[in-house]
Formats: sequence, C-alpha cells, structure tokens
Amino acid sequence: MTSRFSSLGHDSTLRREARDWLLLLTSGRATTDDAAGFKRWCTLSTEHAQVFAETRLMWENLGTAARNVRQQEQAAAAPASRRMTRRAFLGGAVAASAALLVAQSPLHLWPSLPDAMADYRTATGEQRQIELTSGVVVEMNTQTAMNVRTSAGRVVGIELLTGEIQLQVSSALAGSFDVHALQGGIHVASGALCNVRCLDGRVQVTGLDGNVRVDYQGRSELLGRAQQTAYGSQSLTPVAPADTDQAVAWRRRVLVFDNRPLSEVIAEINRYRPGRIILTNDVLAARKVHAQVSLNQLGDVASLIHQAFGASVRSLPGGIVLVS
Repeated sequence: MTSRFSSLGHDSTLRREARDWLLLLTSGRATTDDAAGFKRWCTLSTEHAQVFAETRLMWENLGTAARNVRQQEQAAAAPASRRMTRRAFLGGAVAASAALLVAQSPLHLWPSLPDAMADYRTATGEQRQIELTSGVVVEMNTQTAMNVRTSAGRVVGIELLTGEIQLQVSSALAGSFDVHALQGGIHVASGALCNVRCLDGRVQVTGLDGNVRVDYQGRSELLGRAQQTAYGSQSLTPVAPADTDQAVAWRRRVLVFDNRPLSEVIAEINRYRPGRIILTNDVLAARKVHAQVSLNQLGDVASLIHQAFGASVRSLPGGIVLVS
C-alpha cells in the first residue's frame, strides 16, 4: 500500500467518487455517457486514476472492501438511455484505465480484455441470436464471447472464448461448421444441432440432433442425439447419455439443478445476475439442491436461500451478497 493511499481517508471525497464509479461500471447499467464521464474523471489528475486503481485492488480483498463500503454510498441507478457498446467501452472507460481489463477483474465483475474485444459478446443476463452466415445460427447465453473464423472471405467457424452457445447448422450447408474451444475442435455436420459450454477450463458438448464430432488431444468422439462428452484438464471423456432438457433449459430462461451442491448452484446463478453472491460457509456449500430457477426471478435468490437453508444473508452495494 503506497503512502499516498494511506494518506487519503476512507471517507475522502475522492475515494467516495472512486467507489461510486466502480459500482456503476460493474452494475450492468453503464451507458456510453457514463463511459465518457468516467474517462473525464480519470483525467482530472494522476491522483484520480491512482485512487480508482487502488479502490479496484481493495475490492479483490472482498472481506476488507465490503466492510468499508456503506450501503447508502451505492450510486443511484441512472436511466440507461443507451447501453454501452463494446467499442464505446474500449474507447472510453478502458482508455482511461486499460489495466482494469488486462488484470483479473475483482470477483469477475467485468470481462477480461480478450473477451471484451471479441467479435461477439453478451453481457451478464443477456441472451442473443446471431445468424453468422446463411444456414448457421448461434444462440449465445449470458457472459459469452466468441470470434468468427473466415477462409477466402467465407465464415467457416467460430472460436468460443468463454460462455455457452447453441449452434444450429442447416442441412442446406455443405460440409461441417467448426467450433474451436480450449485447443479442441467441434465439427458440427449439416443438419445438426448442439450445445457447447466453455467455462472454468472445461468444455462440454451436448448433441441435440444430427452428428457432431469432437476432437481433443488426438482423440475423437462422435455424438448423436441426447449424447454428451467433455474435455479440459483431463482427456476427452467417453460418450454418455445427456439430459437435453436440462442442457438447454437456459433457452427457456430457466436454470435446472438436480442434486447439485449449493456452491455450484450459486456459481451458475452468478453468471446471470449483476454483482456476485459469495458463499462463505463450507458446510452450506456442500448442501444438495433440487430446484428450477427462473432467470426472471434472480432478484429473489438470496431470500430463497435464506428460507431453504436458514442461511445468513447480507446485501452490499454493487449487487454483492454474502451468504453464510
């Protein structure tokens, strides 16, 4: 901690402003006007930019930061007249403090630099349909980033950086359409439909219709309808039956949990809501959950956890919720 950081009181005007900017930029409500305002604020002096960077680092130690941030200091939600685009964000907020995206974001509250610069990206809670080329339609789930691969001016595949997609390839398309994820290859035949999930260093592929071939580290598996395989830190797993309703429940804006530890349930829910739910009780984390959660009711999740498990729930600014 620098001497300048120590010399500024926790309740100094400059530090309160830095916390307000941090909360706004991680709220999911930031607009292009907000990005421009943040850039102007950072350029007022070197101290402004330094204090913001120091505030960001404090949030990485949530225990300290959460106790210091007061509920009434949460920035009032400004009307989002226009949601900030990827280019505007990179040209505004990131230009003022590029290190925010290069480094690991506090609690994963904003995207990494490669994700932010992807050809296509969905924000927290956003789902999006894209027709990449004639006969190829991609449904993107929340917090998904992908780049398009072309050859001779033609779209031939995508690189899935993170997140989850459902890919449909028309039977009219000649040949297969390729998905590259974590050094693996997923080759989707014409007329096929599949779901691909790339999270936490693991890729899971579920066949929904037609034929899908998965290649990884010299091994291959062929998937048909309702079949699944995965790869990542370990080799490609053998083909296994898949619960397709559960795999694509997100397309119905529902999350289905069947005998899953609460820690995994919360990790999944965190992908869909601004801020973050943080579980601090190991015994509670291991409790098993059978539930269906509507994406339209995620604001009630903390209360449901409290009612179901008797957990202590504490809400903090920026959508942070401590569960113990």
